Amino acid sequence: MQARYWLRPTFSVMLKEIRIVTRYRTWLLSTFIWPVLYPLTFYFIGLGLSGRTGQGLGNFERLANTSDFASFLILGNLVWMFININLWVGGMSLQRERLRGMFDTTWTLPVNKLSLVMGATFASLLLNFLPMVVSIAFYAALGVFKITGNIFNILATIFLIMPFLVGFLTLFAALTIRLRQANLTVQVVRSVLSIVCGLQFPLAILPKKISAISGYIPLTHFVDIIRGIIIHKHPLSYYTGSIVYIIVSGIVMMITGILAFRYFINNVRKRGLVAGY
Repeated sequence: MQARYWLRPTFSVMLKEIRIVTRYRTWLLSTFIWPVLYPLTFYFIGLGLSGRTGQGLGNFERLANTSDFASFLILGNLVWMFININLWVGGMSLQRERLRGMFDTTWTLPVNKLSLVMGATFASLLLNFLPMVVSIAFYAALGVFKITGNIFNILATIFLIMPFLVGFLTLFAALTIRLRQANLTVQVVRSVLSIVCGLQFPLAILPKKISAISGYIPLTHFVDIIRGIIIHKHPLSYYTGSIVYIIVSGIVMMITGILAFRYFINNVRKRGLVAGY
């Protein structure tokens, strides 16, 4: 009974979201084109600042601990894009249901309401992972990006950050239940993360107070590990402290997201903000 109440609707919502995206070719096409083209802007900026002979790389190397600005920028931007896309697609899934005119109907189904969010979140993570792989393959084919790290270490690191991402997206979904609109919140969060996590530039250029905050954000540790594995060929054991922090913070974020979601469900029920109550 519990599996029927939880697993089946989650899987059904996930399949529904995947079918919607793959049914319309324009959506699928844009999903693959944007991850390929967007990092090019930062790559050409880095190329222009470093100079064709690399005479301007000295400062960057001291700040980022690597002269491979292409890999540094491409990896950071792909992480930012992955978070950004999933905030809009996964975190805003309930708002998207409102736009489709289906929210009131699905919300009154006799299933665990969290499964409606989890299914959309898992679909978003799955659909947007492949474009990131395609983008990396594209830059590798151009010769501006070299995959030199252990692929299993990379996949393990991505797996470790998933609980945090799922909890993070669930928290945003909880906000959309109560606020109905979370566009501004997504805009602010994605901009802040791009700055404080060092996704598009070295953390060393930030003021000390802001860089101190960066160390508390799991995404900072995640992108640091990914860059270290690919650029410096470090083993996972080199980042034991960061890995433990990512796991613990992921568990905390999952619990926080679920509790927040349940709280807002009770809140909108008492206020009569959702049809069916």
